[in-house]
Amino acid sequence: MSKTVEKLNLYLANLNVLYRKVQNYHWNIVGTGFFSVHAKLEEYYDALNEQIDDVAERILSIGGRPLGTLKDYLAVSTIKEAENKEISIADAVADVKKEFEAMLKLVKEVKETADAENDYGTSAMVDEYISSYEKNLWMLNAYLK
Repeated sequence: MSKTVEKLNLYLANLNVLYRKVQNYHWNIVGTGFFSVHAKLEEYYDALNEQIDDVAERILSIGGRPLGTLKDYLAVSTIKEAENKEISIADAVADVKKEFEAMLKLVKEVKETADAENDYGTSAMVDEYISSYEKNLWMLNAYLK
């Protein structure tokens, strides 16, 4: 298995756990600003869900096998699940920001690995993810000021 497939499977696992975490926060946030943050979290998890499908299909297209079970995702993910409880908007937004920073770092590693293996299709695919995390982080940082 190529190093790119390994990195993509880690990224895929993190996407799946992060998807569920952001959706959990969407359900459980409380506080002033609920309506706007509730909607923004839905926007985030919808975008994560699109990435999940794209990354899994990319793994297949380069001869790999995507992880596909919750057990597999939880075994390799570097993201921890959210608890089923109320969470303040400030805490949820700060945690999403932290996770997006980690995902940006990981997706840059995917790009570097793909480039080293001359996998230009994967490298090009993740460019959009990099710029998306950078924009989201700019906005989250502005919100948290």
